[in-house]
Amino acid sequence: MICHKCGQPAIGICKFCGRGVCKDHHSTSLPTIMAMYLGRDNTPKAVVVSNVLWCGECQPQPEPIEMPEFF
Repeated sequence: MICHKCGQPAIGICKFCGRGVCKDHHSTSLPTIMAMYLGRDNTPKAVVVSNVLWCGECQPQPEPIEMPEFF
């Protein structure tokens, strides 16, 4: 796997778009929701991870996008 910007060996992939990124071209993002579920009391809960690897080019949306055509 190589960095999408410079072609050097990548240290990982962007959590959001899957691009390879090297140590010189990676960034970290704000907390990211990895999974959501209903707790025992039917309260929605989320598993959140901070500082995920991000390419710095893709643009994760700050708010959820409604997609009614999938239901």
